[in-house]
Amino acid sequence: MSEHRRRRREEEEARRREIERRRRIIRERKRRQRIMRQRMILAGIGALVLVVGGIAVGTSVHKKNEEKQAKKIEEQKKKEAVAEEANVLQMVAVGDNLIHDAVINSGKEQDWNFDFLYENIKEDIEKADLASVNQETPFIKDHDKAVGYPDFATPTEVGDALVKAGFDIVTQATEHAFDRESDGITDSVEFWKKSYPKIVDLGIHGEADEARYQVIKKKNFKVAVMNYSSMVSENHSIPEEESYMVDTYSEKNIKEDLAKAEKEADVSIVYLHGGKSDAEDTDEKLQEKIDFLAEQGADVVICSHPHILKKYGKLTRPDGKEMLVYYSLGNFVSHQSSLENLLGGMAEFTLKKDAKSGEVTIEEYGLVPLVIHYNDDFTEMGVYKLSDYTDALAEEHKIHTEDEEAEFTVAALKEAAEKVATPVTDSTEKTSGEEVDAKQGDAEKDTKEGSNTSEKTEGQTVNSDSKSDKQKENEDSQTDKETSKKTKKEE
Repeated sequence: MSEHRRRRREEEEARRREIERRRRIIRERKRRQRIMRQRMILAGIGALVLVVGGIAVGTSVHKKNEEKQAKKIEEQKKKEAVAEEANVLQMVAVGDNLIHDAVINSGKEQDWNFDFLYENIKEDIEKADLASVNQETPFIKDHDKAVGYPDFATPTEVGDALVKAGFDIVTQATEHAFDRESDGITDSVEFWKKSYPKIVDLGIHGEADEARYQVIKKKNFKVAVMNYSSMVSENHSIPEEESYMVDTYSEKNIKEDLAKAEKEADVSIVYLHGGKSDAEDTDEKLQEKIDFLAEQGADVVICSHPHILKKYGKLTRPDGKEMLVYYSLGNFVSHQSSLENLLGGMAEFTLKKDAKSGEVTIEEYGLVPLVIHYNDDFTEMGVYKLSDYTDALAEEHKIHTEDEEAEFTVAALKEAAEKVATPVTDSTEKTSGEEVDAKQGDAEKDTKEGSNTSEKTEGQTVNSDSKSDKQKENEDSQTDKETSKKTKKEE
């Protein structure tokens, strides 16, 4: 190879290497630029992520704070609602659970189960915070001794049914409390204590040292409840040594009980058994008892015995406060056979307690009419709200068999209920003109018999208030016995 060719090859090789070197430089520069761009992009993305993340975190924290605040507000509202609910007490009361032979036989046919009597109003009873019923007749354990009028003895299974229906308070100081003498009291007391110790049974006692009143603690309330009867069956007087068994009306005892209750409870409810049977107007002696209860500070008075639905409303007590009175809720369950005796009522009233002062007031009160239904063969029997009672049921009622001319329809029942639908608001309303005449007649009679109602002795005036509680109790009992004879024929 010539020198010239060799040089040319070396020059070409040198140019090729130079070109390759420049290319590498260019490639390296581009690579670095690409890396820089990537780094810048990544940095930008990172920054963006940080910004977006920061915003997201901020938003999330804000949202969580809002949710936490909303939860706190909701929890506070719930606490306030619970606190407010605890200061509201819903109460209901019904009248005489008068268990006649027909009622006993209906339960006997169902294996001594009486749940059917109350199933139509069970929901209304259960929803109340406290529900009471006047158990007119004493319980007896022996089914063979179960019987209706005149000397009632009621199967204890009726008590089971009352508890299942939702009743919390059972009053038993009634005209018929001593129908089975001490055995009926003993069986009744033992039934409640052994079977349902949480049920508040009032008016009867197995021991002489038992308190006549009880204080029920419910929600934020302390409710004192007591039950007195102004009469016993004319067939069964209570021996002196057993007088503790039935809480009979006594001004001395009532004054003592209400004074103690005022210290222990927020509100006092008195269940009073007395008055004239089937009398629409309030008789003088019952009104005197109600007035005395007002003087002693009773807050609510619920009366039983007349066997018909009567007026209700508020009276003004001597201390200026109001007292709610139900003069009669009529029959709850019975086999009496007149429209008036088949129309009963359920008292509804609401107690409200001021959270700061602790004062209890009656905010709402009313009356729900009830109907006692039974068909010809007593296969269907029970209590209905009048609002749920139908003309079809009314047509099936046995009253039409017993009295073909009886006007027993829903319309007639509503008309009768309407007479007591409006609450009494006039605290001065005491008695009707007929009752005033009756007062005068009684006064004249008393004068003729030598029982002066206003007699001067040594410059002092001696009136009926000076009589002992026992004398008053005996007089009231005798009067109530006489005025109830007509109804006893129906019972």
